[in-house]
Amino acid sequence: MATNHLLATPAFALPIGSSSDDEDDGGEDAGVYSFGQNTYGELALGDTNDRSNPTRVDLGRNSGGKRVVDVACGNEQTAILFGITCILKLLGAISGARHSHLSVENGDVFTCGYNDSGQCAIGTTERVPTLRFSPGLSSNRTARVFSGNGSEHLAALSANGNLYTVGFNMRGQLGLGTATTVTEATLVEELVGKRVVDVACSYFHTAIVIDNGDLYACGCNDYGQLGLGDHSAPPLDRAVVPQLSCGYHHTAIVTEDGAVYTFGRNDYGQLGLGHKLHTARPTHVESLSRMRITQVACGCYHTLALSGDGKVFPFGRNNHGQLGLETTVDCLSPQLISTLRNKSVIKVAAGFYHSVCLVGMLKDENQSTNGSGTLSGDLRKMLNNSTRSDITFVIEGRPLFAHSCILVARCEPLEKMLDGRMKDGSQPEIAIPEYSYDVFAAFMEFLYTDQVVALATPDLAADFALELHALADQYLVTSLRRLFHTLVEAKFVQTNSAHFRNAFTLKKRCLGFIMDHFAHVIASKVL
Repeated sequence: MATNHLLATPAFALPIGSSSDDEDDGGEDAGVYSFGQNTYGELALGDTNDRSNPTRVDLGRNSGGKRVVDVACGNEQTAILFGITCILKLLGAISGARHSHLSVENGDVFTCGYNDSGQCAIGTTERVPTLRFSPGLSSNRTARVFSGNGSEHLAALSANGNLYTVGFNMRGQLGLGTATTVTEATLVEELVGKRVVDVACSYFHTAIVIDNGDLYACGCNDYGQLGLGDHSAPPLDRAVVPQLSCGYHHTAIVTEDGAVYTFGRNDYGQLGLGHKLHTARPTHVESLSRMRITQVACGCYHTLALSGDGKVFPFGRNNHGQLGLETTVDCLSPQLISTLRNKSVIKVAAGFYHSVCLVGMLKDENQSTNGSGTLSGDLRKMLNNSTRSDITFVIEGRPLFAHSCILVARCEPLEKMLDGRMKDGSQPEIAIPEYSYDVFAAFMEFLYTDQVVALATPDLAADFALELHALADQYLVTSLRRLFHTLVEAKFVQTNSAHFRNAFTLKKRCLGFIMDHFAHVIASKVL
């Protein structure tokens, strides 16, 4: 079954936010490691021999000592983006089926490569041998572009959250309500009014997440890769989904809680479920439940899962060694890449039959992140500092000074609030009646520094923590919610597990805690 319309996946109707966490890289182990098929030199190792072991790419002559900031894989190609000093900052690189694209911070997009389906968005199907400006994509002030291995179509997200698609559309994967291939970026009208926050593409299908958490999918569904499943079946417990990826006929999703769900084709074990049965409903990869996963990347028939501590767990087809396990044996369940055990992987990318890992510097746990000379340390000095402050929040009658340039960069709801006040000429003083001063100050601390010192204290008050979580939820600061869940989970005791607000992830943990300690909980005088 295929669909050329966008359909909401019932198992995931979720509140969602977006975040980005800066990672350090450097040191003697830092760099790009590749493995798998190398027929066309896609591993960038200087030959065409396959590798089943992660091998470091020699970037010396090409990099000029510049830092690698991003990697992307197409069918049989790899793109490596360096951090360079220039007038316009490069935001990212993506690759599809023999085509590549670069997005720039001013909204421009440059494209090159195979274009027989119009995926370069230049209005024709002529091949594009060198980087070429795409006027259609650039006119929409593109914030991000999306494609994927095997994909002959492209999705572009504008700064206002609208989605545009272009290219191959035989199975309706553009979500335009037709099966006609298009050569110019076309607005997905069905999503107008919904703010798109993430997209994943494969050859025959596309998956899209919007800011209220709904997951939409379109295109081929012959293996259940759209995740529509049985609409009469009970939905999964709600969870925030910050990241997703599409394989050739399967889809993988990471929740804010660090859990992985997969669905679609599974004949090589690419769903990581320990068997080869296809599934049309998002299914929890339970063998990864002990680690917090932050990213997934799907190849043709394999999947890579990256944990928060920099470990890589591949599964699925391994005919070219694309799992990096030093064998060519398929894996039905996730396995740790042992040769990367002592390295800190910060991003994974998957091509058709090859994989790439970006390795950063191992962090020194004894090194302070609050000190002078660090970005968070320097920004902490500006926290509640009236110097150059242009916004004053008033909470419980007390002023809290802030800087609009930081707030608009870190929190979209605050950006909209401040933009509205500037347009109507309101005074830069904003009353916050719903929250306590200490909680709102902690919220500002996170926006400035990515840290909340109070959350790590042994005597953390439950009321403070719950109010801070509600504030993060109201302002869609997903990264603060994630930090909250990580730290507070370690503080659960038999007297403080509670259902509150609509924190579905924490509710699930609380209920699990109650079941594990039922006799103690039921006997507790607190109840």
